[in-house]
Amino acid sequence: MNTLERGIFPFGLGRVYDDSVSKLADSVVQQLEMAVAVGLLGEGQKLPSEAELAGELGVSTVTLRQALTILRDRGLIETRRGRGGGSYVQDSQAASLRRAEAQLRSKSTEELRDLGDLAAAALGAAARLAAQRAVAEDCDRLRALARDFADATEPDTRRRADSRFHIELGVVAQSPHLTTLIVQAQGQLAPMLWAPGTPDSRESAREHERIAEAISGQDGSVAQQHAVEHCEREARVLIQRHLALASA
Repeated sequence: MNTLERGIFPFGLGRVYDDSVSKLADSVVQQLEMAVAVGLLGEGQKLPSEAELAGELGVSTVTLRQALTILRDRGLIETRRGRGGGSYVQDSQAASLRRAEAQLRSKSTEELRDLGDLAAAALGAAARLAAQRAVAEDCDRLRALARDFADATEPDTRRRADSRFHIELGVVAQSPHLTTLIVQAQGQLAPMLWAPGTPDSRESAREHERIAEAISGQDGSVAQQHAVEHCEREARVLIQRHLALASA
């Protein structure tokens, strides 16, 4: 069975391939921020040891420590000493809301529409391929992830469940490239969509269920259609919120 549970990053998505040494720490920061944004790293989760995490990202421990210092300064991780010490994800609702509003204000309607187009193209293609390649266990996993999202009541849980459903479509499609694109899109969209105080998630939950059922029924064209419509609707929601913030 295909699954996301392969370290922090599926398919080695976290590895940094930047040949400019001066940019390596910033690249690591971006990768770890993305991992938090899409729920691959959750509130209160302990990071792997520095040696393990540096190995997974493909950087030196010196570079990793520089990145962790930046993340501590931004309040995204905290370091605890003593027994059970280490670096832990710290992503409070207040901080999440401030970041989400800042991101939404900084985007133009054209950028939000373009992000929606990227998400729709990647998720639609993944849904179509998933319908062709999924086995029974994959379908069960997608349904379970759809239920996790529908049952989520807290913003952080909802954001993580939404991202995991989207990313799992790429995994079930057996396409590392599509999975990478989905992670990149979700890393930008999910924090803005599911910040504290955002509207309920019932429509997205119904859309997830329709996508999962189309994949289970091996109907690639319908799965793709539902996935594209899902992303397009969510992009419209973000554009409306952006315009509301701009006029406030």
